[in-house]
Amino acid sequence: MEDIEKKKYEMMVIVLPNLGEDKTKKELDEVRELISSIGGEIYHEDLWGQQRLAYKIKKQEEGYYAVLYFTCEGTGLSELDKALNINQAVLRYLLLKSPTNYSIKTMSTYVEEEKKRLEEEKKEKEKESNDRKPAPAAPKPQPKAKPEPKAEPEPKPKVELEESAEEKSNKLAEVDEKLKNIINDPDISL
Repeated sequence: MEDIEKKKYEMMVIVLPNLGEDKTKKELDEVRELISSIGGEIYHEDLWGQQRLAYKIKKQEEGYYAVLYFTCEGTGLSELDKALNINQAVLRYLLLKSPTNYSIKTMSTYVEEEKKRLEEEKKEKEKESNDRKPAPAAPKPQPKAKPEPKAEPEPKPKVELEESAEEKSNKLAEVDEKLKNIINDPDISL
């Protein structure tokens, strides 16, 4: 019988946040026991602690995060999957096979790298703002010479547009007639 090669796996587990410190440790111990019961060996752990969830899971807004790195033959992963699905204290879990040349980065490493990156960006912005030369002052506007007064155009003669009362009554009669025709038109329904 050939020796089956063990593969590396990474599993993130999110446990209920309101269990308390002792029960949370107990639940994580149960997960560790499950891994060892399928022939797995944990070689690294990264406990993130209580973190805010991206969205509510089982009415919870927070969860206790733990990332476990282990080796296993892979034959018992379905048993591990079933046991974690049944466990009511586990909100979510994700089990991944680690790539061949995978190197572990802990959450604290990510946090430190992010702090350094932000500090470098801040220094770069300060340096850029110090390197900028102030814009040259705009020339002061000189007083403008007063324009000579222009000759005003001649007023146009007013055209009287008043209509006689008789023309107004004729137009109103035309409008009334057109309205009656529209109302009485059988093709138009009102």
